[in-house]
Amino acid sequence: MSSKKKKNAAKRHDRRFIAQSGNSPWIPRVAGGLGAAALGASAWAYAYGQSFEADEKLKVIPQYLLAGGAVLTGIAIWFGTSSEAPVRVGDPGIGIERGEVRRIPWWGVESITFEPGNLALAVVGRDEAGIDWSFKVPVKSHPDAVGWIVSEATARIPKRVDISDDLREKLPAAAPHAGLAVDLEPLQIVGRKCAATGKTISYEPDGRICTRCERVYLKTAVPKKCKCGASLAHLRGEDEASGADETGDSEADDEKAAEAASS
Repeated sequence: MSSKKKKNAAKRHDRRFIAQSGNSPWIPRVAGGLGAAALGASAWAYAYGQSFEADEKLKVIPQYLLAGGAVLTGIAIWFGTSSEAPVRVGDPGIGIERGEVRRIPWWGVESITFEPGNLALAVVGRDEAGIDWSFKVPVKSHPDAVGWIVSEATARIPKRVDISDDLREKLPAAAPHAGLAVDLEPLQIVGRKCAATGKTISYEPDGRICTRCERVYLKTAVPKKCKCGASLAHLRGEDEASGADETGDSEADDEKAAEAASS
């Protein structure tokens, strides 16, 4: 039964965005093309260049071509890559990948703003462990990630996105095929705290998940509406709804519960 439930569980997805170089794209293109041509010419000279072997003055030319090709190829790699870490955007939230992925889940995002001076998106909130964390996503090196962050955040937590319409028009759009799509395992809710009561969930069937922000609730304390604004009516049974109404589902109660869950 448990295996069937896992198969029928809602799939979670993530997108991985690799940083782009902030330099002109023509620098690595030209340097890479010339480097490849020089390496190819030197290889041909060593294999088939009989005139180079016959003339002592021409013998050193393949060596120069090989060295020059290697230098140009190195320049292409240097200017074509970035030191910025990959960015992850998807159902679990917004993350930075440095070996392991550290994320700010959607329910933990406090604000998303754009800094015109730095040309970067600033994300402020709490990570999955409840620790305060903030980071910036530069537009130059992560244009696709910026577009996806703004698009996903606007759909999931619109009240947390503080970007004017004028700035939104200037930001990159969320390209449908940008980044690498990654399939994720279902959210593990055992050990997490209910966002309405602060109680720890010890049995998986007792938990309910908001599909928009991934807040977790006890099945007997599911409010009518999640703090992110999503309706949770489909997660409330008759007995569960009565239990949630007794505990109260006002916005003030949600605020207190969210603080208790993050502490």
